[in-house]
Amino acid sequence: MKDIVKSMNQATESDSGVFADLFADLFLNSLHDNELLTSALSNAHISTAFGDDSLGKAFEMVAKIISTRELRGVDRDIFFIPHSNWDAHNKVLWNLNTNLESLDKAIGAFSKDMKAKSLWDSTTIIQSSEFGRSLEPNGGDGTDHAWGGNYMMMGGSVKGGKIHGKYPATLTTDGPDILERGRIIPTMSWEEIMGPVAEWAGVSPDSIVDVCPNIKAFEPVRMSVTDLFE
Repeated sequence: MKDIVKSMNQATESDSGVFADLFADLFLNSLHDNELLTSALSNAHISTAFGDDSLGKAFEMVAKIISTRELRGVDRDIFFIPHSNWDAHNKVLWNLNTNLESLDKAIGAFSKDMKAKSLWDSTTIIQSSEFGRSLEPNGGDGTDHAWGGNYMMMGGSVKGGKIHGKYPATLTTDGPDILERGRIIPTMSWEEIMGPVAEWAGVSPDSIVDVCPNIKAFEPVRMSVTDLFE
């Protein structure tokens, strides 16, 4: 089947067109790259036992791909791991206990593997969510959608143990930062922590607001690389 697909995309006619040729080239290159990655992953060494749930398997795959960095010829990688089931409109305590246990095991195994490979100091994990949760519960032992929330960053070179941002003067609706049902108004953009990461990835400081446009929606803080990393 693979040979047939390759032969079909290698054929070039006088009326093929530049876009068809470009698509064929990209498609064949992607097949070649996929074969190389599959072969590399089959030989990837993992020194830590990861969990059998979806989050553990995702972090295990990231660890395997990182171990192939020399073969792939890269000096930096960016991965995205989605994790759902946090939208706890009911049974919030059961939800948090279950999800936090899974998260703790996955990150613990990943950090242990990175440390064994002497890569933890060059690894950063950022946890983010598209919205926060209300401080007041609903009628189903859960919480509802809100605005401001907490975002965590961890890694071997991260300046840990610090809280950035402004804590509300009061958690009641009498304060300027709280809406009804305990919905917190954020005082800084979640993209503030992405600015230094973007600089690490090669974005110039003058261009941070272009790749992190929500920073401009709040009073500028403009965290630097030295604010978050050793």
